[in-house]
Amino acid sequence: MKILRWKHGDQPTVIDKKIAIAIGNFDGVHKGHVRLLEAAKVKAHENDLAFGVVTCDPHPRDFFNFNNSSFKLLDRQEKEYQLAKIGVEYLIIIEFSEALKNCTSNEFLSDILYQQLNVVKMFAGANFRFGKNREGTVQNSKEFSQAIGLEIITVDLEQTKSLDGKDKTVISSQSIRGLISNGELETANTLLGRNWCVTGIVKKGKQQGRELGFPTANLDMGYFLKPPFGVYVTKLKIIDHKTNKTINDWLPSISNIGKRPTVSGDDINIETHVIDFENHGVDINLYDKRIKVELLKFLRPEIKFSSLLELKKQIGIDTQKAKKFHSLK
Repeated sequence: MKILRWKHGDQPTVIDKKIAIAIGNFDGVHKGHVRLLEAAKVKAHENDLAFGVVTCDPHPRDFFNFNNSSFKLLDRQEKEYQLAKIGVEYLIIIEFSEALKNCTSNEFLSDILYQQLNVVKMFAGANFRFGKNREGTVQNSKEFSQAIGLEIITVDLEQTKSLDGKDKTVISSQSIRGLISNGELETANTLLGRNWCVTGIVKKGKQQGRELGFPTANLDMGYFLKPPFGVYVTKLKIIDHKTNKTINDWLPSISNIGKRPTVSGDDINIETHVIDFENHGVDINLYDKRIKVELLKFLRPEIKFSSLLELKKQIGIDTQKAKKFHSLK
């Protein structure tokens, strides 16, 4: 997959053929996104077009600083990995800027997508909006787009039954965020089509886990969405920095997400202990390595213990539950 960055005022891209794109933020690359992407891929191949994705960076929500909260389901590298798996040939990242914000919907279609990026087919969900003040919709833009030679194709995103089973709702990043925030992890994983994960570079902590006999690989949750603080059954992979591919098989693990109140922590981290790491041939030193931690099951809320001895005892109990989940002896 080729990654191209473009900003308002740049020269046209160097894509040597016309392109069909799926457009959106694709945070999570969930089942609804996959339906949109697959539809664009099929039509691109049928019409001998390149297949691409157009997205923006920063996310408009970051640009406008809506409530300044952490909301992302994936980091950049994981999103690229998931898009490449689907077969995206070109990932075109448009810089979201003041100039882009003030583009009318017609200018965006004609001047940017058609003239600059060589787009002739644009696939979008029915609720997709674009242009200044979000004036453009797939419905009110079709006549103009057809006149300039750009076809807009609406894809009905995949739906799922509501929790009461009576109605259906479109799978969306927003609904998945709500589920994860409320601790409904298994339902969120179903809508994603895979287990939700946190990825990043392992940072050096205070090594208190090592002193307790449970060494951990620590990631800063940063801009990631925050699930309920507590202990989770997880699994871990080490990722190659250059290729973004995983190096090892999944390793059974257990993680704590939160502020570590027993040891007076401040930052929100995910601390992951590989279960029986000595039996997996894994270098215990994961510092500065990129890892992926998938969340499988919530075990218990984060608790402040009266002593490190009590904490160590509870970690042992939690680890036994995680081993049972992973079918380990």
